[in-house]
Amino acid sequence: MKKSLLLLTVAAFAGMANAQVIVGLATSEELESVGLSSSKVDMPGMTILENEAGSFGTAYQDSWGTTTTYKTYRNVTVNGEAITLGSGAVGNANPTFISFEAGAPSAGAVFKITANKDGYMTVFTKLNPNKQYLVYEGTQDGSIVYSLGWSDGSQKIFYAMPNDGDGYIDFNAPEASKYLIPATKQQTNEAGLKLWQNKVTGEIVASDSNPTVKDDANMQFSGVMEDIPGQTKPAMPWNAAGFEKAPGESTGFLSFPVYEGSDYYFSALGSKAACGGFVYTAEAPEIVYEEILAEDGSVTSPRVEFPAILSAAVESVSVENNANAPIYNLMGVRVNADAKGILIQNGKKFIRK
Repeated sequence: MKKSLLLLTVAAFAGMANAQVIVGLATSEELESVGLSSSKVDMPGMTILENEAGSFGTAYQDSWGTTTTYKTYRNVTVNGEAITLGSGAVGNANPTFISFEAGAPSAGAVFKITANKDGYMTVFTKLNPNKQYLVYEGTQDGSIVYSLGWSDGSQKIFYAMPNDGDGYIDFNAPEASKYLIPATKQQTNEAGLKLWQNKVTGEIVASDSNPTVKDDANMQFSGVMEDIPGQTKPAMPWNAAGFEKAPGESTGFLSFPVYEGSDYYFSALGSKAACGGFVYTAEAPEIVYEEILAEDGSVTSPRVEFPAILSAAVESVSVENNANAPIYNLMGVRVNADAKGILIQNGKKFIRK
């Protein structure tokens, strides 16, 4: 039994400009106060900032530092409130990841947000449409629905992952293949050596590491990959948007529903995502990139609007608090009374450590 029912809609939410907005973007001082600077330092997971909406920080040990996270657009409006985007944190190691079904990455450059309120979090990032992005509720399961937005001023990407009705990604939705692709692993030979294929000649060789020779076009190799049955990962945003080729990176964001007391993990697949915090909204966010003018008054980056496409309809559940009521995990699977993590009983979430 779920606490709330999340419904995906394509209609903008009425009255957005009056929705509660709480900004949790890290300042340079906050980044410096936890030891982050332009020179990356090996540090454990840490909280960088917190406010009434939640806390933001890093999840795991890594070499963390600061970065300028945004290109093209720095001034945005979220549900009617003007916000200036700043710098953020960035890690060094690509997050470990197998597939959506395998749970959140357990190491590398992963950000952690803890929600203090039910609502929506939007993380702004220097988004590259040639990279794939992940959001999880908890670490073991719960790959959640998110909307993704990006623009370089001349092109625009905006979509939401398919919804299962409870706020998680629906891997069986008819449109899922547009946003989800098979997870893969590299093939090996009988001796356990990885197989690599020459990009020019097609020759396949076995080696522990990539045999590519730099600066030699005839010696560029890539792994020989095979699908992992029943495992998926996100499609690249440019591909999901139907672009013919991948554009460059620019200002981007991911928005997703959150619940009070739950942890959320944000990262990029095969890359080091940069992130400077979150913007909380009580209702699904409408986001506007404000136009940028040159010194002569000409528009260098035009105004771009992203209407809300994630909307929550809270369905009250009237049940008596029964100490013997069945317990479920976040995926709706019944578990035993000794299970740990974020659990649901009598229609309410609780955490057992």
